[in-house]
Amino acid sequence: MPLANKRPGGRILPARRLIPLVEPQQQFDKIALAINEIYKHNVSQLSFEEYYRTAYNLVLSKNGPLLYNGVRTVLETHMRESVEHSILQHAQTADSNPTTENNEAFLFSVRLLWSEHVTAMLMIKDILMYVDNVYVKAAHLPPIYEMGMCVFRDTVLLSAAGSGGLGTRVAKAVLRQISGERSGEEINRSTLQGISNMLVELRDTASPMRTVYEVIFEPQLLAESRVFYRDMAALRIKTMGASEYARAVQADLDAEAGRVQAYLALTTADLLRGVLQDELVTAYAPDILVIPDDGLTQMLDRRDIPALRVLYNIYSPLPQPLSVLRSGVLNHILVLGGQITASLLATDSSETKNGSTPQPKSEITPEASLGLAAKTAMALRWVQDVLGLYDVYDEFFHKSFSEGSSMRSAINDAFIEVINANTRAPELLSLFMDDNLKNGLKRKAEQDVDHLLERSVLMFRFLKNKDAFEHYYKAHLARRLLFSRSESDDAEHSLVSKLKVECGSQFTLKLEGMFKDMQLSMDMARELRASAEYASIGLDLNVSVLTPTFWPAMTPTQKPSVQAAAENSAATNSDDPLSVILPSGVLNDSVDVFSAYYLKHHSGRRLTWQYAMGNADLKVQFGSRTHELNVTTYQMIILLLFVDDNSLEKPLTAAKIQQLTHIPEEPLARQLQSLACGKYRILNKTPKSRDIKPTDTFVFNMEFKSPQYRIRIPVVSARSNIETEKEKAVSQAVIGQERLYLIEAAIVRIMKTRKQIPHDVLVNETISQLAPRFLPSSKMIKDGIGKLLDREYLQRSPDDPRLYIYLA
Repeated sequence: MPLANKRPGGRILPARRLIPLVEPQQQFDKIALAINEIYKHNVSQLSFEEYYRTAYNLVLSKNGPLLYNGVRTVLETHMRESVEHSILQHAQTADSNPTTENNEAFLFSVRLLWSEHVTAMLMIKDILMYVDNVYVKAAHLPPIYEMGMCVFRDTVLLSAAGSGGLGTRVAKAVLRQISGERSGEEINRSTLQGISNMLVELRDTASPMRTVYEVIFEPQLLAESRVFYRDMAALRIKTMGASEYARAVQADLDAEAGRVQAYLALTTADLLRGVLQDELVTAYAPDILVIPDDGLTQMLDRRDIPALRVLYNIYSPLPQPLSVLRSGVLNHILVLGGQITASLLATDSSETKNGSTPQPKSEITPEASLGLAAKTAMALRWVQDVLGLYDVYDEFFHKSFSEGSSMRSAINDAFIEVINANTRAPELLSLFMDDNLKNGLKRKAEQDVDHLLERSVLMFRFLKNKDAFEHYYKAHLARRLLFSRSESDDAEHSLVSKLKVECGSQFTLKLEGMFKDMQLSMDMARELRASAEYASIGLDLNVSVLTPTFWPAMTPTQKPSVQAAAENSAATNSDDPLSVILPSGVLNDSVDVFSAYYLKHHSGRRLTWQYAMGNADLKVQFGSRTHELNVTTYQMIILLLFVDDNSLEKPLTAAKIQQLTHIPEEPLARQLQSLACGKYRILNKTPKSRDIKPTDTFVFNMEFKSPQYRIRIPVVSARSNIETEKEKAVSQAVIGQERLYLIEAAIVRIMKTRKQIPHDVLVNETISQLAPRFLPSSKMIKDGIGKLLDREYLQRSPDDPRLYIYLA
């Protein structure tokens, strides 16, 4: 056995590599022939292993440049020949006669050449894999496949067929096909998809990070699309309504999105959509909404939810058009809200005109009462109409505006302005709640009641002067509680809970205190009935003892003791009382018994009777007929005058009744009108007019008849009506005084925390604290600061007069 490869010591050397002694050019010609056969689809006759070894030997023998450059030359030659034989004729035909068919033939030939080239390059890459792995890496050259793509780009698209190559002609042909499709023609989308993929895969020569698609085709596509849709928009805006225009724009957007998905690069989607939005929407955003007879106003008026949804969809992605749409919706709400408010303001103005000549205090005209009732009904309708309008736009918000935050703010801002433009809004909302809680919940399902309460609280949320609402709501709630007029205690508590969520526990503290007083009064009534003192009371007594800080201010009507009359209410009050006279000894005895019982169990307290808030049930015999009358305490006192003096047939003048009872003149006139001029005429009046004058005479009506056994005598112009201008002025004065207290309290809280604070900062922080209840003016805050300075709660800094120092 020969030992030629064995060194002394037993180490065996590797066998020498034997390279066939074949000329490198001959080896390359063999590979060039194989490449041509691949392009001719004769792959089955080739041995890939053989050509791989040939390329391997060339690289190993340091002939990599010969192989790499030679392959490039073969590919360039093949591309030029293919363009000349297979594409140029179609290109020239498409240029001279750019029909859909000719464009399709040209693009199909380019796509076919590209497909064949890609398939061939995949095979060539496999044959020359060793070249990529060794020579290309060492020489820092593009890989074989990438080099083949560059050859196609440079030879076919950029250099072939004269200046600019076929690339520009391909782009124009594709644009002609797209234009035809936009015009309704049928095209072969698969061909365009192939061309688009080709342009995306090829990299630009000057900017390798960008594709030929981005450099050559996409700018032309966007430019032509802009021109096309600009002309289209100019035509449509003259011939279409807003709803039709919006649907056409949405159809265009959908069509272009489908076009991108079918045969364009996905990167084009946002750019192309932006072009359409600029030309179709942004350029005409205000004009679309004011198209005569079919603009935004008409769409809103006819509640065209589908059309509004389309309009919102095309406007919402764009800040400027969305702002225009938002303003349009807001202004439309303001117009409709203004129309609703105008009818109410008209009634107020008529009242002012009619009231230019004031009536004497002791007179009250039924015509004024009827007018007040009509105004009250209109006021309730105003709240209902505003809430109904909100329901309409809330439906738009959910079904048309996709619950967009911008549209929500527009709707809310509009309703805030509409509601607060009516200075009576707090009173009217409280009156609306009062009416529904007394009469509007009958035969309503629980979800309907909850919806009504939610809508009421929603309107409350929009009020700026929530303290004014509190003033009126306390008065209405007091009447419902004291006269047992509420339909549902659960609804009452639910509403207060919702108000508490909106404004916090401090806002509802007094309201909750009113409920607590009523519950304590019920407990006390049960204890009284179980006591020995109750036997000495000659009637069924029910007394409500009220905490004055919780309840609305009431005018005291009797000595500091207790009020009682069948079913009457009492309130603690520290003011000097008036002396309304109880004509019945039984009533006076009952008052004294209750007073003694209450003060025995609650020493150190003082009771003041509120006869204006009481009511009574009286059994009255009219000849052979007996009726049970539910009357106010004042009405009871008046009727007892005719019984206690045994003067059923003896007339009493209004002035005499006032002298005997000390009931204030204005309430007395209302009570007498209710008894003598209303539906149930318990008293006969002379003369037979409906006005109440001091000289009018009254006598008990023994001929009174009614099919009902139990009758409630309503009071003319009860507090469930809208306030007159005079009453409104009084309420505003009370609210203004309460605001001064709140402002001073807020200033003191701030100063306790800050100790020292500049004037402007104090004003801003005071406004911030009080904004949830009302918006104080700078003058009100300045007046509050001045009063606190006078009372030495604050002092000015000696060094800076605009700096305040808190005095503990």
